[in-house]
Amino acid sequence: MWQVNRTMAVLSNTVTDPDGDKADLTFAVYTTDAFGNPDKQIMIKDEPYGVLVSGYVASGGTAKVTVPDGNLKPGTTYAFRTSAYDGSLYETEWSPWAKFKTRGRAVDIKLPEPDKNAPVLNEDDFQEPQKIAQPTMAEVPPAVPPTGLHAAPGWNCGKVNSKTGIQPCSRLVPGISKKARQSLVKQASSGLPHLVDWCENHADSGIKRYEACISGLTYEYQGIVVKDGKPTGEVLNASWIVAQEVKLSGTSGTFTQQLILIPVEVDPKFVSVTLDVRFDCLLGENCSNGPQSWDGALEWTGADPFSHDAIGKIDHTWTPTDNTDLLDLSTKITAYSPVANPAASRWQADGAQIRCDSISSTTPGCTFYKYIPTWVMNFKKTPPAVAHAWLIQSKLANHPGSKAANKPMFFLPAADKNAPGRDPNKNRDVICPKNSDGTSWAGKYGNPRTTTVPEISASDKASCDEFAHASSYNSGGMPGGVIGGMNPVTSGDKCVQTYATRAVQGEWHLYDDERLAGPTWSEVCGRSAMSGWINSTSMGGAFSSGFSGKYRLLDKDPYWVNFPEFGHCDASKATVTCTVPKP
Repeated sequence: MWQVNRTMAVLSNTVTDPDGDKADLTFAVYTTDAFGNPDKQIMIKDEPYGVLVSGYVASGGTAKVTVPDGNLKPGTTYAFRTSAYDGSLYETEWSPWAKFKTRGRAVDIKLPEPDKNAPVLNEDDFQEPQKIAQPTMAEVPPAVPPTGLHAAPGWNCGKVNSKTGIQPCSRLVPGISKKARQSLVKQASSGLPHLVDWCENHADSGIKRYEACISGLTYEYQGIVVKDGKPTGEVLNASWIVAQEVKLSGTSGTFTQQLILIPVEVDPKFVSVTLDVRFDCLLGENCSNGPQSWDGALEWTGADPFSHDAIGKIDHTWTPTDNTDLLDLSTKITAYSPVANPAASRWQADGAQIRCDSISSTTPGCTFYKYIPTWVMNFKKTPPAVAHAWLIQSKLANHPGSKAANKPMFFLPAADKNAPGRDPNKNRDVICPKNSDGTSWAGKYGNPRTTTVPEISASDKASCDEFAHASSYNSGGMPGGVIGGMNPVTSGDKCVQTYATRAVQGEWHLYDDERLAGPTWSEVCGRSAMSGWINSTSMGGAFSSGFSGKYRLLDKDPYWVNFPEFGHCDASKATVTCTVPKP
């Protein structure tokens, strides 16, 4: 039995004429029964007698016909036979039967109806904190070496107090001791006010696109008792849990940070310890600091060290002088006591570096640009478009936008905002070229069973959907080389070909295009014929304003694409079948 890789099968047979005349062949196609025997003739659509007739070929040559789309089904066995005509005489007998089987579907994803009234997704709901390294410490001059060998690296020490013989040292250390954790639990139960709500349950340092939590830190201040130039072994200890929170704005150059200080211990021999906090925005005149405001005094007594917490706030303002600037926030705490001189520690969280710009929008705004945001498409509104993106991301080796595979998408903004000056529409023109009359490729070349939704949009027409998106360096239409395309192809014909169709009201399917050879899964892109309303609604403003604009993506910024509704689907098999949502 012949195996055929498409439903538009090419049938052929050899012409043999005893007189050497040219002849054509009539091809009759039949279904087969359960035993594989010819059963009923298929009446080929739009053919006068339901058969296919080849052109004339010389004796010994091969006559061929292509079965038009819509006559054969995927994964089905058929039989055909031929009869010749040399222009004057018809062959009185049919040729022997030849059997063939069309390939089965490689993709069958069952989907619900598009819901035009589905609410807009709040992309913030899908942004999980991204862990960053704990802050790095900087020396605060003038630094005095610690007396003796007890002080570990990281300590900044001051001069020995000539009256008390105490040398002060301070440091900020990652981690919270058991004693500190008990103090934190006690204070947290009273309801600490958070500038960033998710910081309350975040033990380490992390960021989102507009928020940062620099936490899991302890500030320590020690007094090393010195006599005759040598440490006696007695050490006075004071410490605080430090939690720093920063909240940026996507629509303003002004942002706020908050510092929470929770006392853990203050040695009574210190009498009291006072902290002096300095917040710095390290960008010279382009970033100004507002006044500090504190809720709670910055002095703690040894007699009552747990009397209060201290919560400080400050605003910083970026003044745009160029299109973009990188800002670093640096914090210094100086501790001192009536019996010990000052000692200071300064830190800076490199992972929470801030980028302020007036490129993504004419309104200035700032982001934690090292955070990689996640784009979630609106499945309820446009199921076929989401299914197409999931299929391509999950099945292809380049996994565009997959966090699990560590293959982010890279944003390509408008031509005047990207380095190579590439218009994203040119990427689309490669994958989804327009016809000579300006109509969509899908209308002429897409699968004719593509379903539109005139009940939603009266003028809806078939459209071409590509993944990875045209507005990305991952797009198959993005040239490689100096332009920077990651998966360049010369034509959308080289992509995985699918289409979206409604089987019955309430049931849609995303199928691979059975008219063509099935996907090899070595492709680097996907092209799907689907409703224009579904295609444009799945991206359009939902991506530009709801995601790329909202999170102020700039040229080559990475982002993930996630599909929560498809978590139960298995793309590892040769045939991808799934029902979404999960029954």
